[in-house]
Amino acid sequence: LIALGVMRHVKTGGSIRGQGFQEQTAPMVIYTSTQGHGCIQKAVEILGFGSAYLRKIPVDSGYRMNLDALRTQVQADRAAGLLPVCVAASAGTVNTGAIDPLDDIADLLVAEQLWFHVDGAYGGLGILVEPSLYKGIERADSLAIDPHKWLYMPVECGCVMVKDAQAMRDSYSLVPSYLRDDTAMPWFSEFSIQQTRGFKALKLWLVMQQIGVEGYRELLRHDMVLAKSLQAKIRARDDFELVAAGPLSVTCFRYKRQGMADLDGLNRKLAETVQREGKAFLTTTELNGQLVLRACIVNFRTTEADLDILLDAIAEAGGRVPTGD
Repeated sequence: LIALGVMRHVKTGGSIRGQGFQEQTAPMVIYTSTQGHGCIQKAVEILGFGSAYLRKIPVDSGYRMNLDALRTQVQADRAAGLLPVCVAASAGTVNTGAIDPLDDIADLLVAEQLWFHVDGAYGGLGILVEPSLYKGIERADSLAIDPHKWLYMPVECGCVMVKDAQAMRDSYSLVPSYLRDDTAMPWFSEFSIQQTRGFKALKLWLVMQQIGVEGYRELLRHDMVLAKSLQAKIRARDDFELVAAGPLSVTCFRYKRQGMADLDGLNRKLAETVQREGKAFLTTTELNGQLVLRACIVNFRTTEADLDILLDAIAEAGGRVPTGD
């Protein structure tokens, strides 16, 4: 929301704060992928662009934004008299951990003069372990990261970075006389929506003093290694199907059982059962029209043994479901 608010300020030449959208001659269009996080649509709606002008671009077989489809859609919107302004790419989608082709997208956006936002809320910090996967992320105009996801912080602890600090300040700065102090540093409220706020960064700062960047690198590597191990275990079993082996710490899969026609219903029931019985916290999502189990390893206390417990618990619960259900 904050990052796209800065983009809106820049793309309207600053008039948005005084005139709103009243001086806009063409509707502005924003692009994300079909795997983009729901917060993108929510921000588009809150900021007044309207979800009718949010384009959800198809993805490739690895669930990454399809660059050709993006290019075609941008050109089609221009031809229709619309104004493309921003692409919100993903550096680690929630569903599968997929990382969009950031460098290629950046090349396209330079040519088209669009704002480049990267949603790295979950997966952006995987760059500490596999930097080659993130080529082009440094070209983003804005970047979102949530330390309360993969840096193990208590909720909430979010972070947004904007390359043009002055544009960010111009988008939000409003300092009333009772707060004005020309000798002080800028107020943090000049760079975002909130004025009074808690010291959310303190918990992250404290952990950084204890383990540092290298400590975090090893913890993230641990999670990613376990995800690869889980994927190997699933491939080795006949009662499971690996659906998406993401590059980070997310694995999507399904339990299979002979004689069960409704695998979507079965897997939904199994996720609920495993959670209710306290064996594991497992979620579900949809990929290519089918419901899948989603295991996201973002706890440094997870062990190899936990992976076996997870799969065995699912299989055991699946065996208890009557064939006709």
